[in-house]
Amino acid sequence: MQDRRTFTSAFSTPRCLAAAAPAAGKSKLTHPGKAILAGGLAGGIEICITFPTEYVKTQLQLDEKANPPKYRGVGDCVRQTVQSHGVRGLYRGLSSLVYGSIPKSAVRFGVFRVPQ
Repeated sequence: MQDRRTFTSAFSTPRCLAAAAPAAGKSKLTHPGKAILAGGLAGGIEICITFPTEYVKTQLQLDEKANPPKYRGVGDCVRQTVQSHGVRGLYRGLSSLVYGSIPKSAVRFGVFRVPQ
């Protein structure tokens, strides 16, 4: 039978994080407006960085149904897109995603942030 004193809850804070956490009541929260702005900015940057891979993935998914397929793989999809539309072609459709992502990230990281 296991000793109850040695059981550690799966939901408790790990010891390495508990040591780094500030003492209770001593945490300083940033102004909510700054947190919302930072969250929105981070979300916008994240989308701009990851969008080309999402674009290529979507093109390849749509190409699976084509007969004959237009692309032979990821590299071919990128090459054909850049040849026909330039590097900006990899960012076609980005604006609509950014317009939704910035407010979502602002609320997610700004309003519902975990106090430190």
